[in-house]
Amino acid sequence: MRFYILESGSKGNCTIVESNGRYLMIDNGLSTKKLKAKLQEINISIEDIGALLVTHNHSDHIAGIKAISRDITYTTRDVNLDIPLTNWLIPFNEYDINGFHITCLPTSHDTAGSIGFIVEDEKEKLVYITDTGYVYELVVEKIGNADYYIFESNHDVKMLMETNRTQMLKRRILGDEGHLSNNDSANYICDVIGNKTKQIILAHLSEEANTPEKALEEYEKVFDERGFDFNSYDIRCASQKDTVIGGDI
Repeated sequence: MRFYILESGSKGNCTIVESNGRYLMIDNGLSTKKLKAKLQEINISIEDIGALLVTHNHSDHIAGIKAISRDITYTTRDVNLDIPLTNWLIPFNEYDINGFHITCLPTSHDTAGSIGFIVEDEKEKLVYITDTGYVYELVVEKIGNADYYIFESNHDVKMLMETNRTQMLKRRILGDEGHLSNNDSANYICDVIGNKTKQIILAHLSEEANTPEKALEEYEKVFDERGFDFNSYDIRCASQKDTVIGGDI
């Protein structure tokens, strides 16, 4: 399995998962022009995409979904995409989609029906969770010992509080239906990693309230406190601008 995080952050999100010549897209918050350019960088086209999984209906995740056929677009019934769909997902149910085994995971975000995913091929398991204020206990039980994690690490709390954002927005981000801080993210990952875990990509970093350096520093601190060797894992940050390639490369 290989994956390409084309962009990750509040300006747009799109990830491609590849296995045995099959391509699965998770979210598309990119314009069609930008998407085509990003896909060209990895030598694939829109026509190669066999399915689109949508996590929720915030614009940074769905702005470009009409570039993909609605016939191969999947989300929950509560996610309002303003396009007619027939492919509905139910949290905790499992599906075989475009050659991948998909488990739908509920997330806690301030919009109805938001979800994350476990994506599996014949050999490996990827967990994709962003845009959530916390991770449900039943989800934690499901996502243990994956090979790869693409996992939200949105903000440094001190940096967030020092921004010029309104108090209401700060409370939203910090709340149960907001986003995971670096510290929360690292602790959740420590709860679930196992002997198969090879790579952890920190996703949806805030450009105002976080930096890759801050996120990785907090991860290393938490790993040390929890008795894990930070350097035993390939831990990197996704980018709002540059494609990050992960998986079996």
